[in-house]
Amino acid sequence: MCGIAGIFHRDGRPVANDAVVRITRPLAHRGPDGEGIHIEANVGLGHRRLAILDLTTAGIQPMACVENRYWITYNGELFDFIEIRRELTQLGHRFHTDTDTEVVAHAYHQWGTDCVLHFNGMWAFAIWDTTKRELFVSRDHFGIKPLYYRLEPKRFAFASELKAFLHLDDFTARENEAMLARGLTSKSTVCMVDETLIAGINELRGGHNMTVTETGVKIWRWWRTLDHLPAVASTYKRQTEEFRELFIDACRLRLRSDVPVATCLSGGVDSTAVLSTMTELRGETERADASARIAHDTHRAYVVTYPGTAWDERSYAEIAVEHSHADPRYIPIDGNDAIRNLHQYAYHFEAVGGALVMNMWSVYEKLRADGVLVSIDGQGSDELLAGYTLHIERAETDSPFLRHPLRRFDLTRTRYGLYGRHIPAVQNAKRIVKRITSRASTNITAPKPWVEAPQYDWSDYLDAGDTEAIKHLSTMERQLYLGFHHLQLPNLLRNFDRLSMAHGVESRMPFMDWRLVTYGFALPETSKIGGGYTKRILRDAMKTTMPEPIRTRKPKIGFTSPMPDWFNGPMNTWLLN
Repeated sequence: MCGIAGIFHRDGRPVANDAVVRITRPLAHRGPDGEGIHIEANVGLGHRRLAILDLTTAGIQPMACVENRYWITYNGELFDFIEIRRELTQLGHRFHTDTDTEVVAHAYHQWGTDCVLHFNGMWAFAIWDTTKRELFVSRDHFGIKPLYYRLEPKRFAFASELKAFLHLDDFTARENEAMLARGLTSKSTVCMVDETLIAGINELRGGHNMTVTETGVKIWRWWRTLDHLPAVASTYKRQTEEFRELFIDACRLRLRSDVPVATCLSGGVDSTAVLSTMTELRGETERADASARIAHDTHRAYVVTYPGTAWDERSYAEIAVEHSHADPRYIPIDGNDAIRNLHQYAYHFEAVGGALVMNMWSVYEKLRADGVLVSIDGQGSDELLAGYTLHIERAETDSPFLRHPLRRFDLTRTRYGLYGRHIPAVQNAKRIVKRITSRASTNITAPKPWVEAPQYDWSDYLDAGDTEAIKHLSTMERQLYLGFHHLQLPNLLRNFDRLSMAHGVESRMPFMDWRLVTYGFALPETSKIGGGYTKRILRDAMKTTMPEPIRTRKPKIGFTSPMPDWFNGPMNTWLLN
């Protein structure tokens, strides 16, 4: 996991070394283990290294591969790199490092742009082909790792984060007012377009490739989940068995590392499922030899606590820790911590709107301080397996009471169990916001908005394939698909990339394994919401693995901060000033 950047002068002008250094160096937090620059006439590639696989100097990037035909700068991990390397070796390829980076380049040489269909992982990379004089740029299935670019008639530039473009020669950054307004008013749809907060800087979407030459640019979608749905078992019992097998293997692959691996634990279903599965695999990892590339230090669990607040889940986390025999690291956080780190947090976050997730920023800071560079986390489960109230409401739309009374009763009790306990807290939060707004309005004359937030219809931003495919989905399944690929999840992935990479920590997400995702979308709706539970199949698949008080736990909190408590406490004066 790293930071990448590059400049391609499409008019043939030479690229200056300093120009590439200037856009690469702001990414140092993503790769604190080293910096590399490669200049070849009118192409310059930059890289900041976070050493996870092959810690020797052989892993330095940009890396020359296949007799120096290709130069690659790569941010990501191929979790199946051992299997791909073995296949390529049988096809006659010869490797000189123990990195997955070299595997990516050789796969490109063997299969061309279709190489990405062989990959199980997360990535954003650029490969310069010195023979074809073509730059190939790719982003993983779901956009876990970021890639931004600026395309001009005579120049193409790319980087892992927006801040790099503030140092791009002959480019004056200005805010994209429409996107800024949109982010403040409609955070759930901010990822449906390619624009960013900086005018003239675009995002390559997840599941897309790009080729850039001196004469042309091509962008195309290489991955659509609905095109890859597998056949699932006809019985729910067998579905849970198949899901369990996939999830365990997704966790197993993500234990491949030459550095220690830990997990971030909330005490909820998803993070506990990850920790419990890692525990189940511990005996296997301890017996593994060096060729398996499995981390042997996987016993640490990092837990955020909010002492004295309703958001504190330490009691549940302690159940998970005791069950898994993990080594817990409890991290208490309060509003003073949020204020103290707010400016640094904002610098790394590169977004407006949404919740203040200082908690996870602080957790990853602690991991780095402890020398832990990889965390296996539970993001993606709610978006894949219908874990939100929104999904229940959409399912209710498809199940009118008079036609499906039993299903409707089941959905209603599921919705109440999910958030019913926290209704007072939600009402309290609304009262606090109302009081702050009222107090502020007595002293401040609100200016007129500088620009109206544009109104978007999601159907305007789907390609023909998606538009046609989702017509055949139920209301809930349609919402699930849109949220996973275009709405909530892209925001979440962007956030966790920033939060973890701010401290040079790699976050791996088993629920984002493409095999598990396609299986999840192939499942019937009742396998996701049913029996009074959200994420039903995960809970049932984990019956022999997770502690029961958490597996059957209904109320949902997640990795959120106790904002009402902070607004009423340490942050009150700061917020009103």
